[in-house]
Amino acid sequence: MSEVASAPKEHASKEQPANGQPEQTFTQADVDRIVRERIKRERERYADYDDLKVKAEGAKSVEQQLEELRAENAKVQRDALASRIAAQHGITPEDADLFLTGTDADTLTAQAERLAAREAERRKQGNYVPNEGRTPKNPAADEMRQLTRSLFRPQSD
Repeated sequence: MSEVASAPKEHASKEQPANGQPEQTFTQADVDRIVRERIKRERERYADYDDLKVKAEGAKSVEQQLEELRAENAKVQRDALASRIAAQHGITPEDADLFLTGTDADTLTAQAERLAAREAERRKQGNYVPNEGRTPKNPAADEMRQLTRSLFRPQSD
């Protein structure tokens, strides 16, 4: 092996490098053309990169989807609990949506009991009309009646 390494390189010349191919020279136009061709190939290769980038930004990660599903599940469970407690206390669904704002069973139950107690108290007292059944002693002296009569009395020409 030492003989091969020490053998003179007789067939190598200055025009041919060690790999056996002649040395090439390029003009600036050739270099520009080659660079343009390579850039064009790379652009074609990654032509859909922007589309993929937009899709990747728009796509949600698995963790985000899981978090959204957990939040939705918690809301559904809370709504079911609120509906069940409202039904136990005789609260309408509209009032339950408006007044039952708690997130746990104890808070929702306390709110429902308070709302039901207020509704029962209102029903027990009944409607109150302050001057129901009273007529003025002297209807002609009532200023409001006189004003109303003067406004709606037919005009005689």
